[in-house]
Amino acid sequence: MRILCVTESWPRERGPFETLYAYYHSYLTGLGHEVAVVDNKAMHLPIGGQTVWNCPRLFRALGWVRWNDLLVNAMVRRRALQWQPDVILFFKGENIRWRTMAWLKQRTNALLFNWDSDNPFWPSNTSQDLLRSMPFYDCFGSLAEHFLAPLASLGCPRAEYMPMYFIPERFGSAAAVTAADRERFASDLLFIGRATPERAAMLRPLAGWNLALYGPDWDRQLAADDPLRPCLRGGFLDGADYAKALRCCRIAINVLVTQCKGANNLRTFETTGCGAFLLTEHSREQAEVLFRDGEEIACYRTVEELASVAQRFLPDEAARARIAAAGQRRCLAEHTLGHRLDRWLAIAAELRQEGNR
Repeated sequence: MRILCVTESWPRERGPFETLYAYYHSYLTGLGHEVAVVDNKAMHLPIGGQTVWNCPRLFRALGWVRWNDLLVNAMVRRRALQWQPDVILFFKGENIRWRTMAWLKQRTNALLFNWDSDNPFWPSNTSQDLLRSMPFYDCFGSLAEHFLAPLASLGCPRAEYMPMYFIPERFGSAAAVTAADRERFASDLLFIGRATPERAAMLRPLAGWNLALYGPDWDRQLAADDPLRPCLRGGFLDGADYAKALRCCRIAINVLVTQCKGANNLRTFETTGCGAFLLTEHSREQAEVLFRDGEEIACYRTVEELASVAQRFLPDEAARARIAAAGQRRCLAEHTLGHRLDRWLAIAAELRQEGNR
């Protein structure tokens, strides 16, 4: 099949973070599919930043991001018309106009898929165009089960549960952890993720423990006398360093952001995939659907329970090792990027057969 991806695709050195398109491309082309991309978050206009994420505020205020979005929509139409893909897979696609989706539906024979890794109803992650486009998608994949019914109510003909995933290739190079790595990354408790007031409130009671805290915005958000400040070990971690930090901690903590409550996030799978013991905020999906609480991961519901569960497992190395190993087995057997892409390919094959495409 010919698959056109509409997603962030800049190389790591352009920043501001690693995009995942290279992994989609590698897996799909490895199966014999032809894959192309239109980057909907790069600055295609010869001004401002390299991406819309680092576009200077002045150009944002002047509306250049909006003009860039119009150019992106034209690029999607032109590439679809010229290349005639079998599938167009949008990753979120909140800056794709509903009129573009209607045009693609009328002028191409492509299946239109969306794989949204965020809450499609959360103001900062969606748009009226995205919501208005629901009837034009052949399938919309969402990370949370409880979004499926609302998506269907907007006219989406097929809403599919597509949770997050683990990419072994991102972290495999860190398989061997050295003595120097352990000296650098060793911790009893570890949290890696962006700072939010909710996360700070959840983690603050653990500040007196051997807690290691990594991620963007912590230094900026925490007051000078905040008890969490001594726990800060660094900012953004990725790739090998991310995996080494996980493999050198005793317990890795996951605090879901508000928009992901009741669901899962990348950390759910990156932690288990790297073989670390995951202590995560409870959701039915994590505790019953994706993994088993007490067997493959551990869950907490409140600040107090987070501390008590951590205190129970910290001295029990055998239990932590058993649960971490079981969680890793489940993750690698069912929750890699390859498993999710295989599901998309199966849906595409099914819909193409139904529609004789």
